[in-house]
Parts: sequence; structure tokens; C-alpha cells
Amino acid sequence: MITGPDSLFALPDVVCLLRDELERASEHAARQPNGHALVLQACAASRDLEVRTRHLHAVRVHAEGDRLAGDAVCAPDALPWEDEAFRLIVVQHVADVLPSEGLIDELARLLAPGGVLLWFGFNPWSPWLAWLHWQARRGLPLPHPSQADFARRRLLRRQLAPVSVDYLGACWPQRGTASALHDLRLLMPLRGAYLLTASKQRAVLTPLRPRLVRQRERVAIRPLASPSHRACA
Repeated sequence: MITGPDSLFALPDVVCLLRDELERASEHAARQPNGHALVLQACAASRDLEVRTRHLHAVRVHAEGDRLAGDAVCAPDALPWEDEAFRLIVVQHVADVLPSEGLIDELARLLAPGGVLLWFGFNPWSPWLAWLHWQARRGLPLPHPSQADFARRRLLRRQLAPVSVDYLGACWPQRGTASALHDLRLLMPLRGAYLLTASKQRAVLTPLRPRLVRQRERVAIRPLASPSHRACA
């Protein structure tokens, strides 16, 4: 009989990857002015991980069945916060376990102008995917990763401008830091997870062209001259 965690996100190898991702999120938080941060995670077990959002006040929710729970209980497409409430939004593998269409709409609404969205997902081209299938052999829910370019197009349709795509973690699950071999540029696309960074552009006032006022001028129309006798002959 196989025993162990009740979620793939609670496995030690995955937890090591999640910690690396949160370290990257902490770096982005340090660049933001005062405000609030929203952290969405894929599993309740991830709440045990430390999230350092620096000076930003963090609100944390996680996937639980087909809804989000934690500091708030809500549907993924009906987040209970005001428009443009967050300077930083961290989405850590939530789209790997929940539908993301309505969620992206809500995130675009909640992100403040000039704010940053960090979108983490499993890399479908990594050997991690085969490892996850093997770990799920005892009936654990299997994540459904999508390509970074697919997520990028979805964010772009919601007026969230993608800034960069980075790859994180080792090429194969491990509980320590990645070896020097994994730092090779050739192996970067095989790493365990990707990070898509997007921003919400500030609204820019565009000066309007001055409206041209056309003035009508009266033109005196002279009557046609009567035909001459020569022309009538």
C-alpha cells in the first residue's frame, strides 16, 4: 500500500520548487510601493510556506475543490475585492488545477495600474510532467499544465501586458538547489516551472487634435451674360 501526502503539491520535491517560486515573488514585492498583495496557491498545504511580501499586506487564498478558500471563500470567477485593489498578484499553479478563463478576468480587474502579476505554472515540456504522472498513480489529482505562450495570450487579451517568461527549478525533481548543469541555457526550457510576468499599463491621456471650425463664406454669384447677337446669328 502506498502512503504519503494527499496532494502532489505537498510532496517534498514540489515544496522545494514552490519555495523557489516564492523567493522570486519576494523580489518583485520589494519593488512595489505600499499597498496590498494577493497570493493564490494551488493547495491548502501551501499555506505552511512562508510568503514574504515585504511591506505589502498579503491576502492568501488557495484552491479547494472548485472554489477558493483561506482568507476569503469565493468562486474563482467572483473574487470579493474592489477594482484595482492589489499592487502585486501571485498566482502559484492555481491555473494547473482550476479553470483559468474567469479567473484571469478577475485578476485583470483587481490589479492596480502599474502593478505586477506573477503567473507560475508547471512546464509541460519538462520531465517533471512524467514524474507527476508517476506520483499520481495512487489516485491523487493530477495538475493540467498549459504552455506559457497559451497563458501569455490569455493575459494579453485582458489588457495585461506580458513582460517576460522565465523558467525555474531543476529539470528533474529534487529536494535541494539546482546543480550547475541545470543552469545551462540549452536546458532552461526543460525546467520544472515557468514564471510569466505581466503588468497593467497606466492609462495615458492622449491629447486630442483641435477641432477645425469651418466658416462658410458667401460668394456673390453674378448672372450669366446674355448671348451676343453674333452668337444668336
